[in-house]
Amino acid sequence: MTSLPVYRARGSGPTTVFLLHGAYGDGRYFDDLANSLAVAGYRVVDWDAPGYGDSPRVEPATIEAFADAAQAMIRAEASATNVVLGHSMGALIGPRLTNMEDRVNGLILSAGSMGIPNRSPEDRALFLEERLTPLERGMSVQDYARPLITHMMAPGASGPLVDRVFEVVLSMRTDTFRTSLNALTLYDGRVALEALKKPVLMIAGEHDPACPAEGMRLMHEAAPHSEFEILQGVGHYGFAERPEAYKALVLGWLSRYFPSR
Repeated sequence: MTSLPVYRARGSGPTTVFLLHGAYGDGRYFDDLANSLAVAGYRVVDWDAPGYGDSPRVEPATIEAFADAAQAMIRAEASATNVVLGHSMGALIGPRLTNMEDRVNGLILSAGSMGIPNRSPEDRALFLEERLTPLERGMSVQDYARPLITHMMAPGASGPLVDRVFEVVLSMRTDTFRTSLNALTLYDGRVALEALKKPVLMIAGEHDPACPAEGMRLMHEAAPHSEFEILQGVGHYGFAERPEAYKALVLGWLSRYFPSR
């Protein structure tokens, strides 16, 4: 039996939005988004993926196993209607989870990709070089994450929510990220995207070097029933860099497909 991850629930309403974070950080960097969704009439659940925060680890730690853990959480917390919002690594978990769980009615993918195996050899090498080489040299996430996360944001990104992203990322365990990076290198998300039969919103950042907008456009072309938006002036963390614009996209889409009242 899959152990339940640690998660936080807030708000009330007929639709629950489940927030799945990326490989860096944990669900705490979604606090502003979660609170705004709750004020808008949605119930919100944000998790700490297996191995993150106080959530129990899974062995082997794979995207498939993370999806199993997310499914257990959804079965415990599902309401009449349920939507998954997956950011970065969460955007790999989300399509697989949506296909395997009938309770999930819609999907939002934020700053995602189809998985490292689908990238060009040059892009794949650069992605791993920036993240794996520091670990191989014995560095911790705290040693190298600040300049990398800065690079992943748009030039000049600032504000309390940007600060919160750094705070959450810099508090994570290095071995947790190492495990997640191994999971990312193995998982090909194309099949799960092509199998989607539910409404999907995809949000890309104009200046995102980690999960470029053109890669998300290819995801949009692969996924039936999907809509695609490029959020201007942001990098990888649109919900922190331009929070009001990001929330407007999310709430606009939710109000059309899954109104809160």
